Amino acid sequence: MNKTCLIGESDPFIAQLLRRFSEKSGLDLVEARVGQDVLRLAREQSPELIIIEPELPGEVRGWEAIQAMRAEPGLRSTPVITCSWLHAADAAALVGTADGHLQKPELHYRDFLAVVRAIGVVPGSRTMT
Repeated sequence: MNKTCLIGESDPFIAQLLRRFSEKSGLDLVEARVGQDVLRLAREQSPELIIIEPELPGEVRGWEAIQAMRAEPGLRSTPVITCSWLHAADAAALVGTADGHLQKPELHYRDFLAVVRAIGVVPGSRTMT
C-alpha cells in the first residue's frame, strides 16, 4: 500500500509539478487549494506527509492550517514540508517548525526526493522522464 501525500498548493503550475513528483515517487495523492480543505483532508485522510504553501488562501490560511495541525494530537506528528516563495527561515518564522522546505520557483525532483527521504517517507527510486 502506498503512502499518502496531501498537497496544499494554490498555483496550478506548482501543484502540477508537485503532483508529478509525488506520483513518480510512488505516493498516493490528495490535493487541496485552500487552507481549510487541507485541514479537513488531513483530519479525514491521515496522510503520511503534507506539503503545504504557507501563503495558501482561504478562510484558514496555510500557515494557520499548519499551526492547527501541530496543536492536534492526531496530526502533530505528521511531517509537514513547506513549499513557498519565502526562504526556509522566513517560512519557519511564519509557521513554526516544518520538517522540510521546498523553494519556489526552483522545484526539482531531486530536491523533492531528498526532502521526503530525509523525513522518513521513503518513496521508490524512480527517475523522472
